[in-house]
Amino acid sequence: MKTINFAIDLGTTNSLIAKYQEGSVKIYNNPLGLKQTLPSCIAFRGNRVVIGDKALDYLEKDAKNICMLFKRKMGTQDVYAVPSKNAEYNPIELSSMILKELKNFLLDDSSPDAVVITIPASFNTVQSNATKKAGYLAGFREVVLLQEPIAACLAFANTLKLDIKTQQYWLVYDFGGGTFDVALIDVNDRELKILDNQGDNYLGGADFDYLIAEHLIVPEIEGVLGARGIWKDIKSKSSKNKGVYFEILRLAEEAKKELSIYQETEIEVDLIIDGADVYQQIVITRKSFEALISTTIDDTLVFVKNLITDNKLLNSQIAQIILIGGTSYIPLIRERLREAIGVKVNTEINPTSAVVEGAAFYASSRPITIGGTSNMVSSGKDANKNSKGSESAIETKVYYEQNTRDAEEIIAVHCTDLSVCHYRIIRKDGGYDTGVKAFENNVFQEFVPLLKSRLNQFKIQLLDKDVTTLKLIDNVNISHGSYNIQGQPLPNDICMEIDDLDSSTTRLEKIFGKGSILPLRKKIYKTASKTILKQSKASIIINIIEGSSKGLPSSGLSIGYIEVAGNQLEEDLIKGTDIEIDLEITESRDVKINVFLQACEQEFENVFSPTERAISVRKITMEINAVRSEVETLITEANAEENFEYSQKLEHIRKGLIDCQIAASLIEDDEVSDKKFQLDDRKRKLVQNFDDITRNKTIAIELDRYFATKDTLEYHLNKAENKGFISKYSQILSNEKEVINSGNKYLIRSKIHEMDELFDAIIQSSDENFISYFLSLKFSSDYKDQEKATGLIKQGEKAIEKKDYKSLRYIVYALFALLPDYKKEKQKGFKDESRTGLS
Repeated sequence: MKTINFAIDLGTTNSLIAKYQEGSVKIYNNPLGLKQTLPSCIAFRGNRVVIGDKALDYLEKDAKNICMLFKRKMGTQDVYAVPSKNAEYNPIELSSMILKELKNFLLDDSSPDAVVITIPASFNTVQSNATKKAGYLAGFREVVLLQEPIAACLAFANTLKLDIKTQQYWLVYDFGGGTFDVALIDVNDRELKILDNQGDNYLGGADFDYLIAEHLIVPEIEGVLGARGIWKDIKSKSSKNKGVYFEILRLAEEAKKELSIYQETEIEVDLIIDGADVYQQIVITRKSFEALISTTIDDTLVFVKNLITDNKLLNSQIAQIILIGGTSYIPLIRERLREAIGVKVNTEINPTSAVVEGAAFYASSRPITIGGTSNMVSSGKDANKNSKGSESAIETKVYYEQNTRDAEEIIAVHCTDLSVCHYRIIRKDGGYDTGVKAFENNVFQEFVPLLKSRLNQFKIQLLDKDVTTLKLIDNVNISHGSYNIQGQPLPNDICMEIDDLDSSTTRLEKIFGKGSILPLRKKIYKTASKTILKQSKASIIINIIEGSSKGLPSSGLSIGYIEVAGNQLEEDLIKGTDIEIDLEITESRDVKINVFLQACEQEFENVFSPTERAISVRKITMEINAVRSEVETLITEANAEENFEYSQKLEHIRKGLIDCQIAASLIEDDEVSDKKFQLDDRKRKLVQNFDDITRNKTIAIELDRYFATKDTLEYHLNKAENKGFISKYSQILSNEKEVINSGNKYLIRSKIHEMDELFDAIIQSSDENFISYFLSLKFSSDYKDQEKATGLIKQGEKAIEKKDYKSLRYIVYALFALLPDYKKEKQKGFKDESRTGLS
């Protein structure tokens, strides 16, 4: 079985490459300097491209032609201008250059066709696809993505050769150079499973460098020069002092590393700013550094605590916290984690190399699928030779698990060549030999014993009737004791945007829940909520969104969008027509959508691998203003109701939004930092928090409506003559408990809508039932023509006196027609004005 074996940790600040071979992992050194890590930094020098440590050396001299920290902008539309090339490079192109450079580390291996590349667990689909595209651009023909916390756990369990007999929960605290993740892992005696994760794609050690630079280094420089505003100036893309910005960040990074070991450090500033020489020796203490980062570390602890409580666990149920990522070397992080969680903080593995080691273990279990080879299958051609040493023409397929924790493992071989009559399996250490056995029915399978906690190597002989070797399969390697993983989970819900029949808006319907194991596929049946005439401009929209199913559609990320317009239809699409949607998400997060319109017998399909999204400070500001206005309205209402606890929660969000507004106003359009991406991320979290807080109140209101509707319906149900209504009512309530406990206002509204429809059906079934409708309309004062309505009400009263309920029915219809549109909308939904056309 030919497996991927190669793995790359594509880091924000440093990257590594490794290979699984013979039961262990080899991390390659850079031939230049012999370091394992390659700084993710690129310098463009005339016709040369310099990558790594040498690129860092050019920071002060030629910063305008140097690109770094681009992983944090993966999946965005940001580009890096390179004047020496008169060109711009996006994060995907730059990442591909790092990947190509890592290939140069492989002096003893040919360039691999397939690779596993690690990504943060909280990377969304756009960021994941951007990483995958960088891999293909670097020349790899197959790219498999692996979440970093999973890789770290594989490294921890396999390199330390743990033997876990009972179920355990681990937390992986992953604080890298540019991203932060915390993941909850379920561990048993066979495999690792990631249960949940939280994180921040714009929080990392680089942010600590910014803090040191802005608050501890630049103020000293300003004191020497007697100037202000230096930090703002050097951050600008157009600044003539741009090189100073990166050189100061480099000094800050060095100080950060030294402060993880010493109580203080001294840095030497030797720069030219606006033509003036600046030479200054600055002493930075660990105490001052810790004061700067304390709040940020507290923010990461909130993620940790939320992850534990969200999964209904106690701190005491966590066996250990595994630290990975270079930033986790900081002593204050380890100290705060011990204090806050009260469990063992494990530092036994190297935080810098753990991810690539674990990824290599994972790569050893992944068969290469280039050319259509199926999982766990090998033709065995590369190393399989007959007894004369020439490549055998006998076609075979070999099936086995390369990694296992069982005492024995099955090897199966399929071969249709009639000349093969016998087989023999030998373990290369000489400890096991099947002897010659008969080969029958084109296939054999054999359980072979394994040596514990080591690589077991086998050779398989295929023999003819005279027991002469026709073919030797010499590359069957099974590693015993290695942990595997139970698939990779979705970091967020995957939803479809559909019409909300109770209001002029749309809502999200969950298709796959957060934590579902990839790959995933589901067939969904929806109904057209409006008529689309062929050749018209109207359309139905299938919009697949990544984000919380309980949130607003605008708070999620669109990852797959198909619009079917009237001019694409061969027949009219009539309201109520069934629409079949087949949705598939691959392990590497490609989104495949197939839409089949049964009435038109037409099919529409697409595969989406979105690799970038736009970030606009102006748009962020507009969204903040809109939410802030709503928050302030609710604060006023809450104070009037003396609901001060609720008001205080909203006030916390309001202050956060104001801070975001201030931060947005300070960001320059050409700023080179990651501030706008961090701001967008922070804004989205505040909006989600606002949605969470207001959801409880909204749900309480919806539940009141639900039970009021239910009581009214049951009253009329008891009087209904048609017993079929009772059966329909039972169907509606079949999942009542699930709906009530869902915390999803849209599900509750949907159930109210179903009861309303049944109520209408009961009323419509008898003229006498229109009495209650008439009485509700009688006291309305919002008619378009009040005089006409008054006359109809008098007629209705007379019809009731005469028990002329048939006439009453038509009077009710006439009164309803006089209602203003907004009241009709409330009762009838928004009909053909629906947004997506799906319900």
